[in-house]
Amino acid sequence: MDTAALVARAKQQLEALLGLPTDTVSRFDRAPEGGWALGLDMLEHSAIPRTHDLIARYEIELDEEGTLRRWKRTARTQRGQLLEES
Repeated sequence: MDTAALVARAKQQLEALLGLPTDTVSRFDRAPEGGWALGLDMLEHSAIPRTHDLIARYEIELDEEGTLRRWKRTARTQRGQLLEES
């Protein structure tokens, strides 16, 4: 599976689980145990103005076939502010 397909599959799976839209992909690496590790920034709350949107970063792992095997929210902040990892 190519990188674009893996990212699309990761976004689709996490969006289905959380019911949130993906904002950006912030990380894509090989996972230490095999498979893939991604950082996905998700829109948790939409606001007006957009600078008040609440964005959360999720670190996820996919197996070699692109199936989600682990996810964890690692940070949350307003759009435009530096995401501080927890």
